Amino acid sequence: MTVTRTFFSCALTGCFAIATMPVLAQSEPQGFYVTAYAQASRLSSTSFDEIGNANLGAGLKAEFDAGLGLGGDIGFKYGNGWAAEFEWNWRRQEIKSLSGGGSSAVTEGDFASNVLFVNGLRRFVRSDGGWVPYVGVGVGWVQEIDFDLNTGATERAWSKQGDIGVQLIGGAEFPLSDAWRLTADVRVLRLGNQQLSAEEGVTGRLAKPGYNPVSVQIGLRRLF
Repeated sequence: MTVTRTFFSCALTGCFAIATMPVLAQSEPQGFYVTAYAQASRLSSTSFDEIGNANLGAGLKAEFDAGLGLGGDIGFKYGNGWAAEFEWNWRRQEIKSLSGGGSSAVTEGDFASNVLFVNGLRRFVRSDGGWVPYVGVGVGWVQEIDFDLNTGATERAWSKQGDIGVQLIGGAEFPLSDAWRLTADVRVLRLGNQQLSAEEGVTGRLAKPGYNPVSVQIGLRRLF
């Protein structure tokens, strides 16, 4: 929650800075673009229960290391400051520590997702052709979200498909040449508490692990 409040505070500050720019152009060339990016991701600790034969029990709490994400998008600029894009995102957070219940048996694990988004972006195009701030929102379909808790060579996994999530976007695009751009932004993804069914090596489910990561990402964009 603190991270989300900080993000919104930064977004409001950014909007104020944009509003005080001397001149903003009202249009830009229409056209498609593609982007590839890498991201550093942060996932807050989460509490959950294991219901099944893994013998981990209730009252588990997981904390996570900084995660890695990869992704890309295909977008279209409408020429009036608006853009839409189709995005693919994969990210993975390794477990830093697991406490409670039978957690001492777990030697390693991770929480990962594969999500497809449709994003809408408002681009604040500058009259001097310089860097372009943008904000946006996306609706995502979860191709898969899975939680692995392994004991030695024994792999145990729980997963889910088909959930819907929402992400907030705030960042900027920097010109490198006529066709190439560097992008940098912050994205807040909210999928909420999950109910993950047994997938491998276990029966039952994981009840209510939360998945609301925040990422900072750098991308390379090609305009067409």
